[in-house]
Order: sequence, then structure tokens, then C-alpha cells
Amino acid sequence: MHKSRVKTWAHLSLLAANIIYGINYSVAKAVMPDHIKPFALLSIRSISAAALFWITSLFMPREPVNRKDLLFLFGCSFFGVVINQALFLVGLDMTTPVNSSIILSTNPIFAFVFAALILKERITFLKGTGLAIGLSGVLLLILQNGMPDLASSTFLGDVFSMVNTISWAFYTVVIKRMLEKYHPVTVMKWTFLFGMLTNIPAGYHQWSTMDWSAIPFTAWLQIGFVIVGATYLGYLLITFGLRRLSPTIVSTYTYTQPIIAAYLATLMGQDHIDIVMVVSALLIFAGVFVVSFQKKNQLIPLSPEP
Repeated sequence: MHKSRVKTWAHLSLLAANIIYGINYSVAKAVMPDHIKPFALLSIRSISAAALFWITSLFMPREPVNRKDLLFLFGCSFFGVVINQALFLVGLDMTTPVNSSIILSTNPIFAFVFAALILKERITFLKGTGLAIGLSGVLLLILQNGMPDLASSTFLGDVFSMVNTISWAFYTVVIKRMLEKYHPVTVMKWTFLFGMLTNIPAGYHQWSTMDWSAIPFTAWLQIGFVIVGATYLGYLLITFGLRRLSPTIVSTYTYTQPIIAAYLATLMGQDHIDIVMVVSALLIFAGVFVVSFQKKNQLIPLSPEP
């Protein structure tokens, strides 16, 4: 396939993944905690996704992974599966879909910082300014009800969402190396297997106390979307894009998520859009734009692109 066409498909896969993730905020929020507890959903999500990736690998040529890379993938799973999924679900349960999605849109800023630290990219004044602008939007969102209060309705959820965002940004930078070496399905099947081994114990208590027979059919459909759509398909689409494009480009697509999440949350009556959210989003988007902006003659990819 022609290189430009491959990159076009990579961009389309990223757009599709972020549309799925934008929808997932409202879908996951709708089933938690009334129908399923966050850590119980974490366990079933990890088990089911790992099974889907391993089943998919059976229909592909066998690709051995050396022991050193397996150890590296184990470390990656902690950031990309364990912390990312656990804090996303717990954070979303404690905050609103709009807040969670706006905070996640800071991902490009943190991805750039990690790329600078790990891949030795130079942080310019322009990009440093963008970082400050974006973080000011997050602080405005978190502080909208005054000074931080651990007892406030969304503060802890917002903090968990922020840690999740930082963890995911780190993951997208470090996993690039494995995606340049192995097929995305191979990377995902091992990453999710390792992540599952941690997430099952974490979710065991809520899992064991759940009345699974009481979950209605519509809730099972929503849980199915979280597993098949936001996990299996979402991760595959992201890894396909990440294999062909730099982490910075991949992360910039996250700013589409608040728009989708806010629209759906408003339709479903889960949230409402106020002036603080709008200003916070504008500050974050401005920061993302400044961080991501590069003149053509200054373009230096974070890692070699095929």
C-alpha cells in the first residue's frame, strides 16, 4: 500500500478510536455504579479484552516475542492497562463525562513532555507556553467550585482522571518502540494478558459481591460496548495509528473527545455545559494547538515513521 494511503488510514483509525472513546464516557457512566461497580467492570473488561486479542492472534501468523520485550510489555501494561483503565472508570464514576473528557484532552501536552524526557525532544518556549495554557484550563475546571476540597462532588474524580491521562500519555510514548517491532495484535495480547493478571485481584471484591443476574439486558449491551468498542477496537485502532504516526500526532486527536462526550452527556441528561467548562476547554485546546504547532521546516518526528 502506498505510504500516503497508509498514513491516511492511520489518521482515520485515530479519528474512529476517539469517536468511540467520546461515546464511551456516557456509556460507561450510565452503567456505573447502579448496574456494575467500577472495579468489577475493570475485571470483566480486562478478561474479555485479553481473550479477544488472543483469539484474534490465532488467525494470524505466529509472532514470537523475546523475553526482554515481554518484560518491557509487562511494564507497559501497568501504565496502559492497569492505571489507565482503573483510574478512568473510578474517576468517571466520581466525576462527570464532560469533566473527564476535558481533562483527558490534556494528553497531547503530557505526551510531548514525556517525549522530550524520554526521546530527548527539545522543549521550546512556544511549547512551554502551550503547556502552561493547557494546564491552566485543567486547574480552572478542577477549581471551579473554589479551593480543592476532598469532600467536593467531583474533585477526587477529576484528580483520578488527570493521573489516568498522565499514565496514558507515558504509555503512548514508550509503547511506540514495541509497535515498530511487532504487530499491534501481538503487542495488545501480551499487554492485556499482563494487565489482566493485575486487574483481576484489584476487582475481585466488587466482582464477588455483584448480583450479575440483576443486570438488565440494556446494561449488558452497554458493558459490551465498553469491552468490544472502547477496549478491543479502540486499542487496536490507536495502536495502528501509533505504529504509523508519532505519539504527538496520535495524542492530538484526543481533543475531539470532549465535544462528543459533552454532546452525548447533555442528550442523556448526565451533565450540562456551563461557561466554566467552555472556557476550560478553550484553554486546553489552545494549549494543545500551541504544543502541537510546528512549521514544516521544523518538523522533527518523535521517532522514525515507516
